[in-house]
Amino acid sequence: MADIYATPEADLSQDIELDRAGGNIDDAVTGNFQVGMLQTLGEAWRGLKGFKLKCCIALIIYMVVFLGLAMLLGALAAGLVATGADESVSGVLSMVLQIVVNLVMLPIGVSIMVMAMRHANGKPVSAGEIFRHFDVTLGLFLVYIFLTIVMVILGIGTALIGSLLGNGLLFAVPVAALVGIYLMFAYTYAMPLVLEKKMGFWHALETSRRAITHVWFRFFGFLCLVTLINAIPLILPGILMALLGSALGLVSLLALVAWVWTVPWAILAMSMVYQKIFGVEAHTLADQG
Repeated sequence: MADIYATPEADLSQDIELDRAGGNIDDAVTGNFQVGMLQTLGEAWRGLKGFKLKCCIALIIYMVVFLGLAMLLGALAAGLVATGADESVSGVLSMVLQIVVNLVMLPIGVSIMVMAMRHANGKPVSAGEIFRHFDVTLGLFLVYIFLTIVMVILGIGTALIGSLLGNGLLFAVPVAALVGIYLMFAYTYAMPLVLEKKMGFWHALETSRRAITHVWFRFFGFLCLVTLINAIPLILPGILMALLGSALGLVSLLALVAWVWTVPWAILAMSMVYQKIFGVEAHTLADQG
């Protein structure tokens, strides 16, 4: 017989589940999810209100930080060269400076997608959120290093096969290109998984690859369409400039105006696809003090 005086027990697991949104990792890696790419683009367009300005401000901050770091570190490198440092020291310094830039910029850049995730779920966002995720800097950097190594290996492997087989380049180049394209798209969400779900870098890489493989061709088409949408503001004004002799400044201005819509639209659409496949965790959607 039930104890009527017992302390009521809440179903905390259900509450936690309700606090998150979208899919989950288990379903993602097994392909047990549904995501309409064109439908998601439409949803993102309709959800742009309230996100465009904050996203653009975040992107401007990103560019200012990047340019500031590049100028500062460039000045340091120039100063070292001016003191008479040899080329080997300058080379090492350049490598170190590039690592520093990546360590700072990677968390800032990926954080913009987290802003989009919060906006898509009706949560308040601010451009300052891009500075809140430096705790996952190492994981993001390891993903970056891994992807760089993979691309270098593919390039070197192609060259070796070509040199060993003579006409082997006719076979090696297409194969390497296909492998590289597959991996480039399959690993798209590795960095967001590191940041949003606090995954280890290898777990994030494999989770992204296994999930995206189930919808690779649709995802490939989706990203190509998103890229085309953001390229059109350059292509069409460029055609007009060629036909009508318009000023380059006008072309740049038209592109910038269009990007105020298309770039946030692309980021929001990418975040919505992520949510439908992997889900967004409760800590991501929680109120931020």
